Amino acid sequence: RRLDRQGAMSSAMLNMSASVAGIASQNRIGAGVGFQNGESALSVGYQRAISPRATVTVGGALSGDDRSVGLGAGFGW
Repeated sequence: RRLDRQGAMSSAMLNMSASVAGIASQNRIGAGVGFQNGESALSVGYQRAISPRATVTVGGALSGDDRSVGLGAGFGW
């Protein structure tokens, strides 16, 4: 069960970050859900454009008693 919760959290984080990637504003909030073998997870995150070519992202996910937090940065040219 724990492995399935971890998989669900990974899916939720992926969908949360992908959902804000195409929004062209300085501040973005996203949410995602994930499912794996009957387990589910919820993820919420925030992304900020720190320049026209760079973003910073922070997000977290939860499933049952399991929790996950992640940070990311993106750059383009």
